[in-house]
Amino acid sequence: MATIKIQRKHEFLNLLRDYSVFIDGQKVGKISDGQLKEITLTSGNHLIFAKIDCGSSKEIEFNLVDNDTKSFVITGFKNRLLRNLASYGFPILALVLNFSSTIISVILVFIPVMLLFIYDLTLGRKKYLTLTELKAESE
Repeated sequence: MATIKIQRKHEFLNLLRDYSVFIDGQKVGKISDGQLKEITLTSGNHLIFAKIDCGSSKEIEFNLVDNDTKSFVITGFKNRLLRNLASYGFPILALVLNFSSTIISVILVFIPVMLLFIYDLTLGRKKYLTLTELKAESE
């Protein structure tokens, strides 16, 4: 038997939400903010990914041999906070500059937020979380 260790970094974003961990398409558990989880697996090739709601990480393929230990780190989307601040900055900009034109207000407020929302549900769905395999110290 072999072991994998999964560390979830402490982050303010998604602080109170658990990430589900899937190995070979099967849910093996949940991981909370700042938690380290160890899972025992059989030797061989495996696929791992993490998921929260409709967002997930990319799948990582890895190989385990007997008595082997692999380590992974799960974090939220690295630029999500900065990107959200920028997207919500458009409505604030529209309010501060007090645009009188309805068209300009719609462009600055509604369209950027909707485009980001659509991106998160389509192309960015598998980039919401970041799952990284840590290299062994001897490598």
